[in-house]
Parts: sequence; C-alpha cells; structure tokens
Amino acid sequence: MILVESGIGGERGFEAMALFARQLQLRGHRVMLDAASLPEGMGGGRLYDAALLLAEPAKVAPSRLLVIGAENLSEEVLVRLRETPLAESCRVQAIGRFDSRQALIGARLRLSDALGRAVEPVDLGRLQPRPIRVPSLAPLFASGAAEVGAAEVAAAAPLRRPRLLMALPGEMLEDEATLTALEALANRPDLEAAVITSGQGRALLRRQGPGLPIAFGLAEFAPAILARTARMVAVFGPSVPGEQVAALCLEVLGRGGAVADCTEGESLLGSGAPVLRGPRRPAAFVSWLEAAVLPNLKAIGAEAARQPWLRANCLAVLEQALELPAPERHAGARAGGARRRRAARILFLPTNGVGLGHAQRAALVAAELVAAESGVQEKVGFAAFPSCIPLLQERGFDCLPLVARSGRHTAPQDNDLVNYLRLRSVLAAGDTLVFDGGYPFDSVIRTVLETQARAVWIRRGLWQPGQRRRTPLERQGFFSRVIVPAEAFEELNAGHDFGPDIRRVGPIVQPAGKAENAPQELRARLARRFGRQFRHLVVSMLGSGVAAERAAQLQFLCARFAAEEDVLHLMVVWPNARLAPGLAGWPNSHPVATGRALALSRAADLVISAAGYNSVHEMLYHAIPCIFIPQMAAFTDDQERRARAMSERGLAVTLQPQELLQLGREVDAFLHGGKAGEIRAALEKAELPPRGTAEAARLISEVARNGGG
Repeated sequence: MILVESGIGGERGFEAMALFARQLQLRGHRVMLDAASLPEGMGGGRLYDAALLLAEPAKVAPSRLLVIGAENLSEEVLVRLRETPLAESCRVQAIGRFDSRQALIGARLRLSDALGRAVEPVDLGRLQPRPIRVPSLAPLFASGAAEVGAAEVAAAAPLRRPRLLMALPGEMLEDEATLTALEALANRPDLEAAVITSGQGRALLRRQGPGLPIAFGLAEFAPAILARTARMVAVFGPSVPGEQVAALCLEVLGRGGAVADCTEGESLLGSGAPVLRGPRRPAAFVSWLEAAVLPNLKAIGAEAARQPWLRANCLAVLEQALELPAPERHAGARAGGARRRRAARILFLPTNGVGLGHAQRAALVAAELVAAESGVQEKVGFAAFPSCIPLLQERGFDCLPLVARSGRHTAPQDNDLVNYLRLRSVLAAGDTLVFDGGYPFDSVIRTVLETQARAVWIRRGLWQPGQRRRTPLERQGFFSRVIVPAEAFEELNAGHDFGPDIRRVGPIVQPAGKAENAPQELRARLARRFGRQFRHLVVSMLGSGVAAERAAQLQFLCARFAAEEDVLHLMVVWPNARLAPGLAGWPNSHPVATGRALALSRAADLVISAAGYNSVHEMLYHAIPCIFIPQMAAFTDDQERRARAMSERGLAVTLQPQELLQLGREVDAFLHGGKAGEIRAALEKAELPPRGTAEAARLISEVARNGGG
C-alpha cells in the first residue's frame, strides 16, 4: 500500500495529493491518504475522491510513503508525519522540483529528521526537464498512450459522438459572443460539447437555461476519469487555470486525443507539448474547429502520441524512477471498480420516495426483461432505498441496500458518498446501470464514469412550466440511452427534446395480477377483515406529506364517511410511509399500508388520488373511476396537466386541494348519482396507445449487449 503525503497542508495540499493518488489508483496501484489530512469543511467532488483513498496508517501499515511537493515542506506536515506510525520496512521517497542540490539535501534531511529514517529524493527537474508550465504541487504526468489500449478506450467512452471539453474562465461566460458560440457547439449533431469552469461560471451558464453545453467544476471529477469521456480539450483565458486542467490535458493527450492551447500566454505550447494553437476567442474557435480539427481529429491525436515530449512526460517514467512494482491492472485487474469475474449485470436504481412510483415502474421493466430473455446471462437486480426494498423483494429481485438521506447526515452528500462506494463495489465494465428518476445523483454519474459501465436513464417526460432546469438535463450525456415513457394523451408528449440517444416508448403500466382479476373476492375478504358489510368501497391515495400535505383532505373524507355505514374508506399508503396521527380512529375509515394499491383500486367504486404517472395510467388502463387532486411540489412532474387531460375527456374529475365542498359534492355524485358508472363506461371505450414496457426492456437489453449502437 502506498501512502501519499504533500509538502504543504490545507486544501491545496490535499487536492494535490488526491489528484496524484487517484492517478496512481486508476493505474492499478494500491494507494491511500491519511484520514487525518482531510481539511475540515472540504466538500463537493473532492469528497468522492477522498472516500476512495482515506484510511488510517496505523490500521493499513503502508509499505511506501511518497511525499509530493517536497521542495516546500511545511511544519504542519512534518508534525503529522512525526506522529504517523510507519513500519521499519516502509520505504520513503520525496518527490519535488528542487532549485539546487542544496535544496534537495535540505528537504531530505528535514524529512529524515521527522521520520527517523532514510529518505530517497526524486528530482522532477532532472526527471522531467520540460513539464507543462503550470504552478503545480502534484507531479503532472500523462497516464501514457502506450498503456491505454484501443479496446479500453472504446469501452471507456460512453458517447458515440466525440466529446470536446472547453476550459473557460467564469468571466468569459458573461460575453454574449461566447454564449452564442457555445450554443452553436451544443447543437452540433456530430459533437458533444462540455464546459469546465469556476463555480461563478457554472452559475452563469445555468441562468441561461437549456441549449448550452453541460458544465463541470474545475475539480468536480478526477482528470484521469474525465479524460475517459473526451477526445479533445481546448483551454481559454490568460493561462491554464491550475493543475487539474493541466492534468486533464495530459491525460487526453496520453489517450490519443487532441489539445488546443487557446490561452493568451500560450501556456501549453511554451512547454513543448504536442498541442494545437487555437483561436483565443470561442467565437472564432467554432469555425476553426469545424474546418481544421474535426476532420483530422484521429490523425491529430495519433501524431501527438508519437511525439518524444509525451513519452518523456508519461507516468511510466515516474513509476520507473520510484521503482514502483507493476500495477495490478497490467496483470488483468480492473482499476476503479469491481473486477470482472462474473456474467454481466443489469442493475436498476429507482430514486427514493414514499410513493415508490419509480421503483414500481422499474420493477415492471425488469420483470419484462427477465421474462423476455429467460436464457440471458445478465443478472437483473436492484440497488434501492429502504422504502423500496420490500416491494422489490416481494417481486423476486435481489436488492443492494442504499442509504436514504436523513437528519442525521451533517452534509447534503453524506448518504450519496456511501451509495457511491456501494455502487462501485458491484458494478464493472460491461455491466448496465438503469436509473429511473428525475435527477441522476453524483453517485450514479461517478459510478458510470469510473467503472465504465453502460448506463440507461428512464426519464420523466411531463415537466412543470419552467421546471426543465439545466441541472438534471445536463447530465443526460453520460447515458448511452434515455428512455422516456409516453403519456397516454398526445398533447402531453409535445415539446420534448429529441436526439439519437433518446427513445420514446408507450406508457409503462402495471398489469392486473391474479388477485386484481377478482375484485369481488377481494371485497368479500375486506368485509371479513374489518368485520362489517359495506356497499361502497372508496380508496384514497393522496400521499403521505412528502410532495404535498393532504391531511386536511383526508380529514374531510373521514368526517364525510363517518356517518355512512354502507361505505368502507381505505386510506392507502406505502409501507413505512407517514400518516397524520389524527387520521386514526375514524369510524368507517382505515389506514392501509400496502404495495398492492392496484388490487384495491380495481375493487373500489371510487378512487381519490394524486395524479402521478403510475396512478393516472393505472386508473386509465384499468377503467377505474377516479377524482384526482394533483400534487405540485417543485420536484414532481406536471400532475395538474395530466389530470386535466383526463377530466377534459370525461374520464375523471380534477379538483384543487382547497375545493373541499366540491369534493363532497363529487363524492356524492360518484357514489349515489351514477357518475362512477358513467366514468367507468367512458374509460372502457377510450382508445389508448399500446403499453411500452416490453419495448423499454428491449432497449435496455440492446444497450446491455452492444452499448446501444
């Protein structure tokens, strides 16, 4: 195990350590950082890299200590090193760019005094005489074109179009001409453009709305990971903005890609690196890219890989100088995730929520996949949050438990860090991750990039006005395919984005099982269960206060049915969901926690429901009379539009939450005025599009087998 330390502490020292350590780790070396070196308050993408590296030296017993930036040793680091337990056999090497022989000797003596053992210096000035001209604490080397095979490069790229990464200072994104150029690049069918910028720059881009490239933070992903998605990097601004972008340029060159130096100071060209001199302004860059670069991109990358400068700046040079053993990946191991020792896996990940609509939809597709390909080698399973696991296990699927966010977590990403580690432990290249949800978590994106798994997104189609923010949609490019389940009515499917990776399928709707085909038998069982006969069965499914608080409506219904002995009112919630305490104890009304809401709905005379995707389509395809009370939280889809499409066709009734008196009148009309029969007859005559479950399963299988091409 290699322990990496930095000559200086704080965030800058930690970032440099993490940059270098992740590069070694992705090469196949066993690497760690001292958990005590993590600065307080560090957040964002750096924590995900740290989660893979942090350990306690006393428990791991490293066999080698590498100190980077040894030319500038701080007292803080020396104190920590004095207290670091190291075995007598641990080899210590100090890596630095020393100005003189005396500086080298001084650094070696200071480290020797702190550690009480011999220290071997490695002088980058001699080893790497022409580095990229960027102030750097971490050693900057390319992973190496010779070590990256063509098959691995092909497997690592999740996109069929070449990706261009543009490093742009935040202030350049205030220029209208720059935004125009970026919009032109974002809408090219033959290119996937992305921007690397500061937090200020990302905020500026997101305020512009859709139509601009995806944006990454300067340190959001390890350069060795981000380089897997790129065929070209272009750097703009006064100079290269730090060692993260410099390392990215080296990684792309090492993988046979192209780099354009568009900086005012020619920071990359001045080092002798085999890069192109590009225009300094994005407006001019677009035409130059189209005319001179894209037609010759493969040849440009191949020529750069042959240059002596790149071979001299390859990580293998440093590995040889340090006398590091051959990395494990060269012996057939796969760095960055689970090893391939099994048949390929298809892992579904539905997002969390009390309603469990994502889990139910994903389970339908997964079951179709298993049924259609009973002889398939892929193992179909789930990674799921606690609220989803009972439903999925009941349907026969193995589940990897994920951690839901709770008040016990001190930072927003705490639970996602754990989920990231769990996902990485079970996925490998050749596997397929199927995400069903509105926003792909960082754990999902990072796992796809780092394990080189294929990825499919089952994505919502009906957005609220103004809801289609860049934040979720900018992550679309990480997926090999995006499957959009259709709404039943065509006007609800209008205005969506199109592209070669976006596929639309018919509505995904739960079919009626054996129990659901016997509603009269179920009604008889309910009468025995609650010890009373009833004429009317009413089922309410208004949620449990996560998307919208509906206690007032449920209280109204409970009071309404308290005097009606011929009514049985069941308030359905999913297992483990919350229900307001005041809803217990009403005569004729009972809370029911179940995952079989469809069976109860088919047996009911009236359903009162929110207007989520699953609920509406189940009412529609199973001809169930319903009153919809839409939920419209910021994170839900446009439930009101969906419900109105039903009621405008005479297939349901839609009410606002505050319309309690009207709710009472409609309940009377359905139960006592014949309206339920009229609605049911209209539903049975409705012309509906074919279901899309089988097609969704086929599209996922296609990606799992050949990447979707």
